[in-house]
Amino acid sequence: MNLITVWLPKDEKRDVFTAKTDSGYVGCVKTDGCMIITTEHYAKPLVAANAARKLNKTLKQNGLIQETVKVKTEKLKKTDKATECKLTGRLYTDEQRSAMPLLSFREVWIVTRDNEYVLDCLNTSKKLLCSYTKDKEKAKRFKDYEEASRISRTLKSVCGPGFDISRYWLKNS
Repeated sequence: MNLITVWLPKDEKRDVFTAKTDSGYVGCVKTDGCMIITTEHYAKPLVAANAARKLNKTLKQNGLIQETVKVKTEKLKKTDKATECKLTGRLYTDEQRSAMPLLSFREVWIVTRDNEYVLDCLNTSKKLLCSYTKDKEKAKRFKDYEEASRISRTLKSVCGPGFDISRYWLKNS
């Protein structure tokens, strides 16, 4: 009697994988009803994996196994109020920031037009395209340059030219 011992990996979630035997490596294909193992033994696991992929392909072409479609679902990230970054506080210019070297600051971007600051823009709930303010402390703040430039480009194309982006600084608490 010729016995072969096969060590199968625990909790294998893949359909095509390799397993180690006394004589080397074999390729394995897991289906709904059974597990199919190659008859040849290979010295390296990569060669056994390639043989298993080839076996899986021929089984699917001959209609012996059905191909199952796996759908990957993503969980939506919930923003926590504690982890969400607050962009509140007094705005500082570069000159003011350089005068206070011992404090730490973070960048904030503001969209401007002429001598006014954008207060609110592209607000679908209020059906508002753009509103302005003279007070820079009330201006809408963006935490990264890409978002501010995207809003500025959109406003330029819809409202006309004249929108710019200004960098200000917020003191870290």
